[in-house]
Amino acid sequence: MKGLFKILISICTVLFLTVQMNLFTSCNDDLASDSYYTFTGEMMSDFLKNREDFSLFKRIVERAGEMDFLSSRGSRTFYPAINSGVEAFLKERGYASVEDMPVELCDTLVKACLVDNSIKYTYNFAETEQINNELDLPLIIVTDGDTVDANGMTLSVINRRSAIINELKNDSVDNGVVHPVDRVLIPNTSLGSSLLDEKHDEFTIYYEALKRTGLLDSLIHYRDDSYEIWKENYPEFKKDIHSGGIFNENDQGYAYHAKRPDHRYQGFTLLIVPDEVLYEKYSNRFNANMTLDQKVDALYDLAVEKYKDNAAANIFGLNDVDPDDSEGRTYKERYWNRESLTSRYNPLNMFLSYHILDRLFASTAKLINCWGTNTAYANPTEWISTLLDYSTIKLERVYATVDKQVEHPAGYYVNHSTATEYNSYDRIRGAYLTRPNAENFSLNVSYFYLDDVVAYDQTMRNNVMNTRIRMDFSTLWPELTNNDIRLCGNPTQAHGSHDNDENGGENGGFNYYIPVGYMKNCTFSENTIFFVQRPKVPWWNWGGDEINILGTSYDVTFPLPNVPPGMYELRLGYPGMLDRGIAQIYVDGIPQGIPIDMRYRADDARVGGLYNGTTGFRNSEESTSGIYTTEQLEENARTMKNNGYYSGPKSCFTGNDGTDAPRYSPNSCTMMYNNAYTFRRKICNVEVKPHTAHEIRIRSVFTQGNKGCFVLDYMELVPVSICGAGGIGEDLY
Repeated sequence: MKGLFKILISICTVLFLTVQMNLFTSCNDDLASDSYYTFTGEMMSDFLKNREDFSLFKRIVERAGEMDFLSSRGSRTFYPAINSGVEAFLKERGYASVEDMPVELCDTLVKACLVDNSIKYTYNFAETEQINNELDLPLIIVTDGDTVDANGMTLSVINRRSAIINELKNDSVDNGVVHPVDRVLIPNTSLGSSLLDEKHDEFTIYYEALKRTGLLDSLIHYRDDSYEIWKENYPEFKKDIHSGGIFNENDQGYAYHAKRPDHRYQGFTLLIVPDEVLYEKYSNRFNANMTLDQKVDALYDLAVEKYKDNAAANIFGLNDVDPDDSEGRTYKERYWNRESLTSRYNPLNMFLSYHILDRLFASTAKLINCWGTNTAYANPTEWISTLLDYSTIKLERVYATVDKQVEHPAGYYVNHSTATEYNSYDRIRGAYLTRPNAENFSLNVSYFYLDDVVAYDQTMRNNVMNTRIRMDFSTLWPELTNNDIRLCGNPTQAHGSHDNDENGGENGGFNYYIPVGYMKNCTFSENTIFFVQRPKVPWWNWGGDEINILGTSYDVTFPLPNVPPGMYELRLGYPGMLDRGIAQIYVDGIPQGIPIDMRYRADDARVGGLYNGTTGFRNSEESTSGIYTTEQLEENARTMKNNGYYSGPKSCFTGNDGTDAPRYSPNSCTMMYNNAYTFRRKICNVEVKPHTAHEIRIRSVFTQGNKGCFVLDYMELVPVSICGAGGIGEDLY
């Protein structure tokens, strides 16, 4: 964006705003002024000057030296505090007046309430909005109806601290929109366990157990400072990357500028069960009158219960002999005791590690990509890795249209499973996820509450995961989430000139290229372009986002996601197009079938699909414009399967009805099932073995230089017991 405060974050790893105001001495760089131009209409600067109730915040801006920036043209959203909010801040921090505040702090407070390159009105807010301010820190805006003003009107609350004032919001100016707030926005600059040190009154049992296992102290990783040096080996932008848009020989396709990631951040999300929940749900194990030692022991016993089966021992290598043990004991024999809590083989350590996601979700806004999933048929779902090796957790937004028994419709659940034929109609409620009634995120750690414990136990492995597991490729690598690459920008903003310049799109919507070595679990050659597109819901891919692999002789290797041991059918979902590439797929070093050619559609003879043009309704029983019967399409599905292909899922769609939220409409959206360009290809059957890492390799066998991309949209891992010969059978969703 502007590169305004790059040194700030590294300083924040040591000091905190509440302790040292000189933390912000490196925030004094001016906001970029290359586009300064003063208009005759009212700008943000005029807004402050012309309203007496903003005289104090105006003075903060003046002392920061940023009034000229607020007078310049642009597209911004501004959240200045009214005078009473500034007065409360001064009293809270012990300053007699704005004049006593350090200039650096003034500068920081201005940047904390300013979002550049984005104009966002409150009537377009989702229930939870997340966008970064000019400090590159998240503003979490919640408008859920739980907080109201004196008139009973719903308030939008930012970072659990500042409320947008209803009577003053949505004030348009020539360079954006102003939403006055009742309290000064203060950036949260705490790190690691310090957030939990301050906030653990409601979860003393989990907090103490995290301390005793050493997991609390492990939450220190934030920014890879070495990347700040070696990133200079790569240009800030790569130009003229070509992907998509070629439907015939006369099309020129789309060109992009791709941005190099600014930093390499790490982060963690903790799923915590409060004490009161443990007392209520596990009253036979916990009560408030127990000592803390007794409570931690009870949690240890619960962990043993969850992971004591032999299948878990095989998955996590517990029966393997520890080569460092002089007595020749297995890991389970050596570490399954209350004196070995810091060992990753210890049951309590395993139990808590599964409650820690390997990436930072500061809010629910980006927890799950809900774009492109038709909630009449399926729940938006992500499968995410945790700090427990060989495990996966399921994050799901559950709708009553899919699960009529759900207690909190459209709520977020962990390890939930709707009753289906896949799990013998044995519904698993899972744990309901909620935001704590406090600021719940720091620079590298966030936490949410669950109303039950979760585990990678037999129920999770044999029931919840005994389904068609569909994974968006953007969730495979934590770095894409930690560095605001996944789900960046405004997904409803179509491709335009902003995708082909260095300013990006709305809400920080950049397309990115990933340097070699940036992602821990992905290796590729230097001549590979690993291109991550910002989400664009009009595009023909699931969730609006996709990853493109380009370059001369590209070669990419990454781990197969963690699933329970067993035999699976591995599939790749993608949009075929004339400018695509051809690549050979390997699993564990073994080539799988013939190379995948992405240059043809599902109605090609090699696939054998029956389609109504390219995007028309196929089934005449579902739409009057359909041209095939259900029986014809069922027979065609068998033909496609015999050829190694499947139509796109019925529950996934492209386009969107409106711009405020994900929503399907047959008039403005296209089901992937009806789109001849969006389909699935079987790669192979793969046997997932316990305690074994499996790898996928993609090697180019055809290239067009900066064209001919290989698309990574989503993959599916389907138990052969469902989709194989004699299996349960698979639905179209």
